[in-house]
Amino acid sequence: MVHHYFDSAQAATFSEVCLKKDSTFEVTYHGFHGAGAVVRHILAASDVKFSNYVPEDWAKEKDESPFGVMPLLKETSSDGKVVHIAEADAIERYLCKKFDLYGSNDFEENLIHTFASNTQAAWMVYLHTYCVPKPPTVKPEIKAAIRETIVSTIFTPWVKNHEKHLVDAGSNGHYVGNKATLADYRTHNLISLVQGFSGEDLISASKTPALWKVKTTIDEIPGVIAWKESEDFKAFAQSNFAILDY
Repeated sequence: MVHHYFDSAQAATFSEVCLKKDSTFEVTYHGFHGAGAVVRHILAASDVKFSNYVPEDWAKEKDESPFGVMPLLKETSSDGKVVHIAEADAIERYLCKKFDLYGSNDFEENLIHTFASNTQAAWMVYLHTYCVPKPPTVKPEIKAAIRETIVSTIFTPWVKNHEKHLVDAGSNGHYVGNKATLADYRTHNLISLVQGFSGEDLISASKTPALWKVKTTIDEIPGVIAWKESEDFKAFAQSNFAILDY
């Protein structure tokens, strides 16, 4: 039986809802930022209504999702039509298309995907080498060594390469053009992780002004300011430190 997320019978509804800007959204994810951070930031910045659903017992609900993982997105249009989207990457790309967070031509869109993909690859190394192994199977000293390796072999070259490209783009807080795109949002998220691991050793206003401009540009969006002041955001931030170390 075709999973309802993938049922082609919803194609017409999907095509209609994806054009609407007045929908409400529900993000299903854990009670921390993690892989749901970019999705939540895009929704907040787009000034739309969204809520966070944190399952109390995901083990009992995971079979309802296509792959048994989160985040998941539910969109309800103003006339009551509903669509569901799974997988962080697919959700982020869907929202960026809906809210015009891509470039003005095919070349710019390809650049945005290139930078966004490279940033996501760095985040995934952290996820699979540092987060997936859990104590007591991994001793603290081994965990610390993994952390140092990620900083030196993944984050350091990422910072160097992306700072250069952002400088070449004009150091205006954006990878492409003069507006926020998927590349900016993913970098904003990774900066939090890099600083959580290395403080200001790699990224700071003085050391990497172009990267820092991306961070402050996203942070200054009114919807993002409101999101960061919300109780959900603060609670998720506390859990992030406890669970993901940043």
